[in-house]
Amino acid sequence: MWIERIAEATHWEPRRLDISWNSVEEDLGTALPGDYKELAETFGKGEFSEFLRVFTVDATRQFDLLRIWKRFLDDGPENGPDPAFKPYRMYRPGERGLIPWAFGEMKCSYFWLASDDVDPANWPVVTQGDPYPWHEVNMSTSEFVYRVLTDPEFEPFSIARLFPQPDFYPMD
Repeated sequence: MWIERIAEATHWEPRRLDISWNSVEEDLGTALPGDYKELAETFGKGEFSEFLRVFTVDATRQFDLLRIWKRFLDDGPENGPDPAFKPYRMYRPGERGLIPWAFGEMKCSYFWLASDDVDPANWPVVTQGDPYPWHEVNMSTSEFVYRVLTDPEFEPFSIARLFPQPDFYPMD
């Protein structure tokens, strides 16, 4: 439902890409939210309203979810919260932590607060942007993206006033 709304709002013709999620989920050690996978398969690699870039499986590795997660993991401490993500830490299999799924202009980062004992569909979206503090939002990835793009009351996340006609630019 939310992905159809995003496609309609951006005037996007769904691509229906066939992405092999098995190896990504195996490397992460967890399943990913189904609506996120559908979002990536519907839009592919690209940018919403010159603001929001959703990571996917990317052969160029520029927007590759797994590569970006591993980079964050490799750059952080092995035990305890990473000072850059305090009070959180990066996800490790068997532990609660952040998995990056998108970034936005103006130094905004978007994560899931992943946990092996919680259904990925119920992982909260966690955001942080300069100068904004950390926020946890209990909604699906696709609802969050839709509201960022179209809901001017969805503060402090919305870009609807800046970009009243949301769009999507593929980056193939």
